[in-house]
Amino acid sequence: VGHVLNVPARLLIACMLAAGLVACGQHTGSSPQDTATSVTQAVYNNDQAGTTQHFDDALKAQVTRTQVAMISDKMHQLGDFQGLTETKSDADTRQYWYDAKFSKGDMVVELKLHSDGTVAAYRVIPK
Repeated sequence: VGHVLNVPARLLIACMLAAGLVACGQHTGSSPQDTATSVTQAVYNNDQAGTTQHFDDALKAQVTRTQVAMISDKMHQLGDFQGLTETKSDADTRQYWYDAKFSKGDMVVELKLHSDGTVAAYRVIPK
């Protein structure tokens, strides 16, 4: 009888592990730099849905198509987007600063994340 109970117990443990992996898979798993790059690339592409994909609901509600287009135009004036380099970070407050490199210049990208990885604040500042 003890042996029969071990099989269901193993099965239960396997199911619990599988459920845990599924739950972990629901988190974005992206690094702050990956998130910042994704948002910045979407802004550059004038893609409002992509821009706000990782934003919390409050921040999504503040973003307009016109704002995204205006920032995209300013980015395009600086040439091709070449990526981000982290310049400063504060893990305690989940704030990150990046140099956004373009073929003809740079911008500063500031990012603040919630503990679940969603974007609480995103700002682009011309240099």
